[in-house]
Amino acid sequence: MRQGVALLITLVIVMLMTIVIGWSMQTLSKAKQTLNKERFMLQTGVIIEDVLDLLKNSPEIKAVADENSSIALSTLLESASMIPLETQGYRILISLKSARDRVNINTFAKNSTTQDKKRQERLANFLRSYGFGSDLYDYILDAMGGIKEDGSYRSDLFYRDPTLYRDAIVSSKQMERILLDYAKKDGVDPFSKLDFDKIFSYNEDNTTKLDLNFASAEVWEFVAGVSKERAKVLAQNGGAYEKLADIGLSQEQKSMLTLFSYSFFEPIILVHIDIQSEGNSGMIEFEYDIRKKRAKRFVFEVQK
Repeated sequence: MRQGVALLITLVIVMLMTIVIGWSMQTLSKAKQTLNKERFMLQTGVIIEDVLDLLKNSPEIKAVADENSSIALSTLLESASMIPLETQGYRILISLKSARDRVNINTFAKNSTTQDKKRQERLANFLRSYGFGSDLYDYILDAMGGIKEDGSYRSDLFYRDPTLYRDAIVSSKQMERILLDYAKKDGVDPFSKLDFDKIFSYNEDNTTKLDLNFASAEVWEFVAGVSKERAKVLAQNGGAYEKLADIGLSQEQKSMLTLFSYSFFEPIILVHIDIQSEGNSGMIEFEYDIRKKRAKRFVFEVQK
């Protein structure tokens, strides 16, 4: 039944997006005389507007907000995880996923309470378990600690990389720079040890919550200290958790999980759009709050 509903939602969304975006592309394709890159950027902007309009007016997405249900959100994202479109010479791939499926790394910047310090200790222990030295832990905390006029940083990170942003870790590219700096200092390859992007998100707002219904196996291993095998099972069963008792954690695992801000329903989705046309390619990514019908945290890249 759930698969049938998911298939129907997919068909409806694909049809709507094809019609709306196709009409917009047909209107703009009359501007063939303009330079390719300028036209590409203009049409990319139109695609963003069309996708936003569809998100705001989609009955399927409105139903998720009305039902206030983790199952409804899971069904929606399952059905619309990947939507390929092709119109007027443009190849468009739209993907939707939970924007709260990983731990926000900036939560570790907080250190005013006992719980904050225990959460930082969990990060240090986790990194150590994968063979990382304490330098990486210090680098991560320094990258979120802001500018210190007296230079009282935990590490030499900003001597190595003086232009690195210091108030928060806001992107995977910034995290990659931190890991490269660590690799140069300690002579190890951090990328072969751990895929940080599977565990951490990079949101400057350090009050965001983890949606346990979308947590990956890697995230479960980190936040609850479960084995890799158990973590896979917990990730596979995600989508219908409504309370902690549904998960079946030990008391010790529950205690570790309480170090993190979590929820069973966070209706905020990450919209990723890849666009290709006539030698140009672009990527747009943003968060969309289903309840508030509001988009934020836009990332826009154009390549040729």
